[in-house]
Amino acid sequence: MTISASKTSTSRSLWPTWLSIALGFLLGNFSMVAMATENLQVKNEIINLMLCYGEGTDTFGEPGNPDAFLDGLEIYQDCFTEDAIFNLWPAGADFSNPPLVSIAGPDAWARNIVDPAVPRDPLTGLSISRGQHMLTNFKVETKGKTGTLTAYLSATRTVFTPNPDNPASGTVTNVSVATGSYTLYVEKVQGKWLINELDLKLISLANYFTAD
Repeated sequence: MTISASKTSTSRSLWPTWLSIALGFLLGNFSMVAMATENLQVKNEIINLMLCYGEGTDTFGEPGNPDAFLDGLEIYQDCFTEDAIFNLWPAGADFSNPPLVSIAGPDAWARNIVDPAVPRDPLTGLSISRGQHMLTNFKVETKGKTGTLTAYLSATRTVFTPNPDNPASGTVTNVSVATGSYTLYVEKVQGKWLINELDLKLISLANYFTAD
């Protein structure tokens, strides 16, 4: 009986120990899951900034839309700080050198680089082209309230002869493709991730089809 009582006492004393170990294990796992979830959310928010830029840039050349420029700028407002810097290395440039083009502000970037690249009907001023950004190979790194994202770019633009009955459609006369990479430098401002600098490095810009 004495031996039995001793075993019972030992079992009871071990129970809180095992319980604390089990709870510690569960809480540790919960903390790891919570941290992984938070990291994934931050990563997705920063990737969405890259997608936001692609959508805004394509919107500037939206066929048949007389407000395309303003609509594109409105999308940019969700992506960039007001004083964001835009750096461009054209195809053939030495990427180890400073950018050949550097512009401050989303509005100035749109007016000087994005919008002039959109072919327009001289009579209506409407876009006679469509643009499409394909963005892949996202790599995100963060440190506190700052971070970087790199992504590969393949952007296609088609030019068409507008249909008299529908200025947003027509016969495609040219297709060009640009490839390269983006680097975004981001910061968290009042609880929201925004781009404060964008680097665009083009490795090629070529016509793949032309009716001429």
